Amino acid sequence: MALLILGVVAAALAVGYLAFYWSTQRALTFEVEKEIRLVQSNLKVFRNGLANEAERIAISNKAYASVLSEESNILLDEDLTPTPSIRGDRDIFVLLNREMKPLLTYRRDLPWHSEVFEEQLHNQLHDTMKELATQANTTQMKFRVPEPLRSHAPLALSMRDIVMVDGMIGLVTVAAITPSTEPPEGMPAVAGYLLWVRSLDIRSIRSFEDSTGLSEMFITLDKPQTDFQRVSLPLLRRNGETIANLSWKTTAASGAIFTNSWPYFLGTIGAILLMTVLILLRYIKMTDRILQNEADATHAALHDALSGLPNRTWFEIFAANVLWRDRQKQFITGIVFLDLDHFKQVNDSLGHTIGDEVIKLVAERLKAAINPEDRVARVSGDEFLLVLSQRTNVEEIIETCMYIEKMLSDAFKVEKHKILTTASMGVALSPAHGHELTALLRRADIALYEAKKLGRGRYVIFEKEMENSLQISREIEEDIKRALSANEFQNYYQPIMDATGKNILAAEALIRWNHPKKGLLPPAAFLPVAEESMLINRIGEWVLENAIKDGSSLDDVTMCVNVSPTQLRHPEFPELVNALLDKYQLEPARLELEVTEDVLINYSENVVEVIERLRSSGVKIALDDFGTGFSSLSYLRRDLFDKIKIDRSFINGAVADPKAREILASSISLGLRLGMLVCVEGVEEEEQKELLFTMDCPMMQGYLFSRPIPLGKFRLWRDDIHEERIPKPRKIRVAAVK
Repeated sequence: MALLILGVVAAALAVGYLAFYWSTQRALTFEVEKEIRLVQSNLKVFRNGLANEAERIAISNKAYASVLSEESNILLDEDLTPTPSIRGDRDIFVLLNREMKPLLTYRRDLPWHSEVFEEQLHNQLHDTMKELATQANTTQMKFRVPEPLRSHAPLALSMRDIVMVDGMIGLVTVAAITPSTEPPEGMPAVAGYLLWVRSLDIRSIRSFEDSTGLSEMFITLDKPQTDFQRVSLPLLRRNGETIANLSWKTTAASGAIFTNSWPYFLGTIGAILLMTVLILLRYIKMTDRILQNEADATHAALHDALSGLPNRTWFEIFAANVLWRDRQKQFITGIVFLDLDHFKQVNDSLGHTIGDEVIKLVAERLKAAINPEDRVARVSGDEFLLVLSQRTNVEEIIETCMYIEKMLSDAFKVEKHKILTTASMGVALSPAHGHELTALLRRADIALYEAKKLGRGRYVIFEKEMENSLQISREIEEDIKRALSANEFQNYYQPIMDATGKNILAAEALIRWNHPKKGLLPPAAFLPVAEESMLINRIGEWVLENAIKDGSSLDDVTMCVNVSPTQLRHPEFPELVNALLDKYQLEPARLELEVTEDVLINYSENVVEVIERLRSSGVKIALDDFGTGFSSLSYLRRDLFDKIKIDRSFINGAVADPKAREILASSISLGLRLGMLVCVEGVEEEEQKELLFTMDCPMMQGYLFSRPIPLGKFRLWRDDIHEERIPKPRKIRVAAVK
């Protein structure tokens, strides 16, 4: 873990440094590009000025006549050159005839240095001069404007280039010498050429510095090394060749920022980056909290938070596809129902924390014991489902079951405890025992029941004779009908507490059966049979009526009653609820009906209509066992529920497991952000209560506060809680008495 954290920190440092370097480089590049565009613009304006001046001189009748006559007394510096204010100290002017032979050369620093054209300029400007000659001789007369009307010379009869003269860079402008009016008949359109070389000397460079606001400009033949201090602009000849580079000191502040701050940045980047990442992660999650919560809750809805295995909903979808695929390819598929033997004893003797660790280790061993194409899911506390696919014979499935049996029989080491456990397995085969998943699950469950009857710690393959157990279900069904008539059922109540765990907000009604022979039976012993036989409606009505009746005697306590999907599908159910509320004079707001996500999986508009009618009458609707279904999140947007009750599987392991804790916090935040009350079920430890308090969970329920108890004991328990909250008389302040 230390190496992992070290690696993460090192990576964060590197990323932060590179990001800082990249951002300053981008900013520097942007500023440098602006400077380059500024220099290019000034250079272009400067060269346009040279070209305008050259064409002003060259496109004139006087220049045309003088050059054409090849007069020997041409005063180049006065008549055919720019004014002294425009000329540079080292400018070179050359008059060429039509054959591009120099007639006259003027150079201020080296007067009458006529060899400069032949020795240095001719070869460099050969292509440029040739191109200008072609253009000038084909230019239409429409470009000619009478000299008195011309404010500046057009740029149509000149060419530009850059040359190297005497080791210095010069900007060249070559203009064709033509008359400003129509040439005399029979006379050529071009008399010669005016060549003007402006040397980029110190005076020119300083002029650029003044006009651009830049400093430390100079010309260099070698490209300067790129850094944060200097910028260079290549000076390109007409043919695209780089002849030199114009370099200057950049005024961009970004380079200085990086240069001056990187030592300090490296010293503090670790802490700053860590805080920044945490803040960014928090705010990114806040900006997209609903979508993120939906993704987390969807994953949680299909996976067990403790073991990380898929849950029953995911398993049923996957197994149905596997059965269809294997049937097409004529493979044998095994559905295995696995239950850990005497696992309750582990929880009771060593505690749920140790039990949770055992579940995790069992999950790991099961995943290691099956083939890659197989899957295992956790469907309840110590129950698992496996699908063994792509088997060619039954012996392969038996071999896998034997291997699982051996793997789970080895002792588990948790903390200082050595825990021995075994597993009972019921196996149903496809196609031998059916093709549909529902039938195979039922028969695997029957086989599991048979394995337990035979002494546990074994696997049993389903046989037809085992279905005699259905007779047992029928007997239970008849017994339930008798119990309803004999009034053998009783409501137990479990309190729902506020965030502090000291105030009772509500009580959930949980049915028990006082069986004359079997004693007190929990709901799991008879409700599954009741659901299959449709007796669940009668039982549900009994629980609802008695909860409303008991609630009328419990002031300020909301009565929470579980409602089955079949009850909600009945269109007259809202009328039944309202009639019972009127009968026992209970305010509708003190009745909360809890529905499971099975209602949403089998969604219909009729169910939505019933829920909306109940809510319109003032009755509250809670979504029970939130997160264990498949498609609940899409229905939260329908505004059907006043409260969500987060399933106990979310709080299991949340104290020690950061991922489970984050999923729990996301689920609570999702409900609160959607404007609903949130209650977490299964709170059994003080640490869990404290954790929920830090998550701003408004309601909680679990054995930490009380197990489900009869009404009489519930009243006594509530009175005890109330008395504990009342200070002793000697400590009561007069101002606090109300």
